[in-house]
Amino acid sequence: MTFDNIISWIMSAVVFGTIIMLSSCGEILTEKSGHLNLGVPGIMYISGFSAFYVAYSYENSAEHPYAFLAVVLPMLIALAVGALFGLLYSFMTTSLKCNQNVVGLIITSLGVGMGKFLSGVLFKEASAKAAFTASAFTKRLPINFSSHVIQGLWNTLFGYGFMIYLAVAVAVLLHLFLTKTRPGLNLRAVGESPATADAAGINVTKYKYVATVCGCALCGLASTVYLFMFSGGGGLWATTNNIEAIGWLAVALVIFSTWKPVHLIWGSYLFGLLYWAYNYAPAVFKISVPVQLWQMLPYVVTIVVLILTSMRKKRENQPPQGLGVPYFREER
Repeated sequence: MTFDNIISWIMSAVVFGTIIMLSSCGEILTEKSGHLNLGVPGIMYISGFSAFYVAYSYENSAEHPYAFLAVVLPMLIALAVGALFGLLYSFMTTSLKCNQNVVGLIITSLGVGMGKFLSGVLFKEASAKAAFTASAFTKRLPINFSSHVIQGLWNTLFGYGFMIYLAVAVAVLLHLFLTKTRPGLNLRAVGESPATADAAGINVTKYKYVATVCGCALCGLASTVYLFMFSGGGGLWATTNNIEAIGWLAVALVIFSTWKPVHLIWGSYLFGLLYWAYNYAPAVFKISVPVQLWQMLPYVVTIVVLILTSMRKKRENQPPQGLGVPYFREER
């Protein structure tokens, strides 16, 4: 039925969009400090592998695994690994003044390479799965309605695991932090003009470090949604490097949202709809188009978005003025 296809399309888009939303929130937080982190794909990859390893090990070592621990342990390790790579990025770009673009690409290569190497060493079977953890992540309210239509509408709003709602809360809280709190305003000042912020008594180095570490931790957390809600608990090495492409989409979505976290909510779901168009659009719209064209859609739209965004002239739609520029205090 067309109605069922639409509901399934929306629900799939929400799950996929949540991955991008969380990682884009982390990237916005990082870029507001003036750091352009192109290491998001690598951070997501190595954090996802680490989370999977912990989940898989716990499931296979505990006689009676607890759902709470199966959820919390992978989340904590993903946050920690993401934060660790954020600390590495901060040290190289803030303390050593290395080129941010180069460091980001190095971290992407390092994260993906480490993840693939360790997965090959630690897991001999590509079919290894953390099924119990995946079921814990996707657990939802067991409410059923007699009406098929009402049940479908209910599922589009409340038929997901807790991470979907956590991601929306993170986006809203990040918006409030950046616009309504003094630390958030200080962070924006650091990203716009670190010299001015420094002259006003703001510790530029501290804000850059904290924002980048926390932002990378969010990118790491996004990998758990990919692993346990999108891919069903499968190991990263068994996929077609999807998580790397998602990392680049997350960077593009930051530009699409004009560095405003609340715009990430609808923007990420839009990207999710585009991503799943190849699977649902032909049946919904009754059209026959080669599946490869549908699969190209989110990436083509990404290019169009980048072009349109660059044409915007309003200052509020532009990136922080200090983005990607190292700050030398002695040149203030």
